[in-house]
Amino acid sequence: MHRTDKATFTLIEAAALLSCHRETLRRAIRDGALRAARLGRAYRISRLDLEAFWTACGGGDLFLREEAVSEPAEEKAPPAPAGKEKKGRGEVQLRLFADSAAAGAGDEE
Repeated sequence: MHRTDKATFTLIEAAALLSCHRETLRRAIRDGALRAARLGRAYRISRLDLEAFWTACGGGDLFLREEAVSEPAEEKAPPAPAGKEKKGRGEVQLRLFADSAAAGAGDEE
């Protein structure tokens, strides 16, 4: 079984997902119905292009929505205990850098 959470698929993997022969997909690529990148003698088909081709052929959802490739969620720091507010060091450093840059800009005149 092939992973379906990938961003690109080989011709063999794409054919397995669509339950068709890889020559069918080669013909679709040659005819311009399916976009693919050619690397040497092999093809790579992006997930979006494979879905678009499948939809254009009358297919429904090819991938489950939970499997959709998405950007990783930002990690949030745990909330600070009440009464212990902390300032991030990055904020202080940025402020200091901005202050020193502004002070240096005045010296150039």
